[in-house]
Amino acid sequence: MKNLISAISNRLSGKKDLPIGVLGPYDNSAFKAILKAREAGWITPVILGKWPIEPEKNIEQLATDTGIGGIREQAWKMLKAGTLLALLHTGLLDQGLLSFIGALLPKDNNAAASHVTLFRSLKGGRFILFTDTLFNRTPGLREKSCIVLNAAQLARKLRIREPKVAALAPIEIVNPSIPSTIDAAALAKMSERGQLGNVILEGPLAMDNAESSDAAIHKGILSPVPGDVDIYLFPDLESALLSAQFVSLACAIPTAECILGTMWPVVINSGTGSVESWLCNIALGLLLAEDTT
Repeated sequence: MKNLISAISNRLSGKKDLPIGVLGPYDNSAFKAILKAREAGWITPVILGKWPIEPEKNIEQLATDTGIGGIREQAWKMLKAGTLLALLHTGLLDQGLLSFIGALLPKDNNAAASHVTLFRSLKGGRFILFTDTLFNRTPGLREKSCIVLNAAQLARKLRIREPKVAALAPIEIVNPSIPSTIDAAALAKMSERGQLGNVILEGPLAMDNAESSDAAIHKGILSPVPGDVDIYLFPDLESALLSAQFVSLACAIPTAECILGTMWPVVINSGTGSVESWLCNIALGLLLAEDTT
């Protein structure tokens, strides 16, 4: 996990003490990660609410008795005023939190929140992004195009200049009875015409020919994407989340996660909740927060 933290933090621009609002119930692991991030000069934390923190920790707390709804409203006002540049939210990923995240989206019909699980490949240590691993249960073509744009933004912050995207499906041929193959083919054409920005997207790809250029060539797929994928776009939430959990739990590969698409970064932790995982997620959030300064 320390290697992943270092790899992400090395991408930070060097801006110091970015103000981040902390809301939700007290979480000991999150608090320890907040202290480490402050010691590293990354953040200046502001607790929105009341946490059992010793005065000598010297962390600002804005206590309120308005409940979590009032705290979220206060956070929203501070973000708009520029006194906060990002948020860290502890607690359960319930409907209230998801609704709050939705309120942080740009007022744009082409905007959608999405979620990335990030890890380093065992083959060469490169960054790999799985998406969408939280929000969009059965995304259609519009949502998938937003998910690709969101993930590509993070990829470029990680210094992947031209991300290669695999639009996954159960099979690599277009089948009218399998909607994910149709969406993947449409996305590939959109990418070809520059509608998804500076990415190279291929699809539909089954996992075998996404992972192996030889397998792709064997199936008649000639593309720079197979065997060199940066972003895996899954057809639905179930396949994405199960794959991310398999990487993290069964393969014991450290992962980080990030909410994308919002006007300000929101750091959460849907995984182990360890100090190290919180610290990874804070670093990812700060990569995006630098765009708001």
